[in-house]
Amino acid sequence: MEEFLNEINQDIKDIFQYDIETTNAYLVPNRNDPCLTFPIGADKKGKLLETCVLMIDIRNSTKISRLLKKDKVKLGKIYSSFIYAMTNIADEYGYVRNIVGDRVMVVFEPRNCFVDAINCAALMYSVACKILSKRTGLEEFKIGIGMDYGEMLVLKTGIQKRFHEQSEHKGLVWVGDAANTASKLCDFASKEYSSPIFKITYDHVSLDIFSGFKLTTVSRNLDLNYIDFAKNITVDPNGWKYDGSKVTNFSIEKRIGTTSPILISGKVYTEFKKLEPKSIYLSKLTSKDYPNKPFTGSGIYGGYLLVPEISKIVIA
Repeated sequence: MEEFLNEINQDIKDIFQYDIETTNAYLVPNRNDPCLTFPIGADKKGKLLETCVLMIDIRNSTKISRLLKKDKVKLGKIYSSFIYAMTNIADEYGYVRNIVGDRVMVVFEPRNCFVDAINCAALMYSVACKILSKRTGLEEFKIGIGMDYGEMLVLKTGIQKRFHEQSEHKGLVWVGDAANTASKLCDFASKEYSSPIFKITYDHVSLDIFSGFKLTTVSRNLDLNYIDFAKNITVDPNGWKYDGSKVTNFSIEKRIGTTSPILISGKVYTEFKKLEPKSIYLSKLTSKDYPNKPFTGSGIYGGYLLVPEISKIVIA
């Protein structure tokens, strides 16, 4: 055991000791790409790719597994049909680059990534919503899709085994905010939420230059989530204050709802809108301000996208 631990320790030391040489990529790499290496004791080679990444998985998969714990055959059919359908759709628009459990990661060619990613998401949701949900026989079969755009560092990871399982120990890792954000949006999609909304009325004092530079007080209404409430509301002997202004009325409402099944970053939405201004999907994607939403740096858009052809499919 000590010898094995020393070997692992030395290998990790070598990884940090040597550099990673990167080149820009304009096509989606695969794990057999000669420009991707994972040597020990030498510089690694990686690629930088700026494109869209999509994550999709089954919502409440743990609950489904518990529900069907005595029917492993049906459970297997549900998972295999989901992976089969989603990977086939992915191959029409991009490249499957990771499958972990029921989560599928899809990467798109940079040159048309925004259009391909949205079209891919729409077809995935259509099949899941209109076909898989009926075939599974479950009362609730939901999926979550998350999507973002950005630069990712692609590295080959794993070890080179000398045995028959060699290929199973090789893979690609995608390092960057785009993959992380897409994953977080996927986790957040099709989720029920319950969050308090603090409704306040406060006195806003401003300087009115049209009345001889007099101070005027205007009553304003504002809705705050609990983070903004805790950050901006203070209490002193004279009562509650919002950003230094007196709070004259206060109430709490519970905000309950479900997030959209498809969530994309504002960057993806903006670029898609530029490229496809007449797309039928634009009116279905709206800006979202969910409580505790993931940070994307460009906002979040979400909606329900169905391809028109799905209405012609008969589930018999």
